[in-house]
Amino acid sequence: MQIEPNKILIIGARSKVAEALIRHFLSLTDWKLILLSSGFTSTVQVDRITCYPYDYNQSQHLTKIIQNTLPTFTINCAAVTDVDSCEIDRKKTWNINVNLVETIARICKITGSHFIHFSTDYVFDGAKGPYFETDIPNPISYYGKSKLASENVCLTSDVISTIIRTTVVYGSSSYSHSDFVDWVIKQLKKNIPFRVVTDQISNPTLTDDIAFTLIRIIDLHKKGIFNIAGFNWLSRFEFAQLIAQIFELDESLIQPILTSELSQKAKRPLKGGLLTLKAETELGVKFSTAEEGLRILKDQQINKLYQNLM
Repeated sequence: MQIEPNKILIIGARSKVAEALIRHFLSLTDWKLILLSSGFTSTVQVDRITCYPYDYNQSQHLTKIIQNTLPTFTINCAAVTDVDSCEIDRKKTWNINVNLVETIARICKITGSHFIHFSTDYVFDGAKGPYFETDIPNPISYYGKSKLASENVCLTSDVISTIIRTTVVYGSSSYSHSDFVDWVIKQLKKNIPFRVVTDQISNPTLTDDIAFTLIRIIDLHKKGIFNIAGFNWLSRFEFAQLIAQIFELDESLIQPILTSELSQKAKRPLKGGLLTLKAETELGVKFSTAEEGLRILKDQQINKLYQNLM
């Protein structure tokens, strides 16, 4: 008897992480993909992919899609991630980051779909990072509080679930979604000095590493909390310097500043980041160094530029 391939539902399918997941799932597996995004304008089915437009305020629509498609795994990539915006529009933040997760968890429990949800090192206060999965969270921003609440939904709803914590995510995007690497490159190309904090420390994470690890989690049906993060623990300032070096831009334009000197609405964890020993041992994965990740990204951007010229 031929085994039916996994059917994977991805919510927030135009996000940067989702794009990497889709790219790797299509190239490395035979899985069928069901993609939901508010950016889609109509339902489209091509080969192994079915795309559905989705309004995040319409929970009944999501219920209908999941009940009709019965995915083996449901991956939630939808979230409000702008930390300062989360402080301003708390209603929207809670609706997407918590209420949506409650809806997904409830439907997955009914259908038996394995729920995979993304979280962040911002669930910690940054007093003594990097953090293990077992360290006690203590968020200091509304964004962090909303993500911790979403984790608790998964852990207390009796749904089969996996929580992925990650940090400073960067990678290729076809939809002009910005990240720290994009921002630094754009600033450097202006050829005007700009400031980057020296006291916010974490381990930047390539979206491709997240995708490879998700394949392992799905193959092994792993549950619980897993940290997925880059190999190097370094400050935003050090990472910005490395970005300039890899992309051959003027490193001297990057000026140091402390977080306390900025007028940011949300508090940031200073010593953040994540320890990945659990993922490495249980999943058999290795994570890219910051230099390796940036070189992969640079090659992807060059290849994309070349393809657009053809």
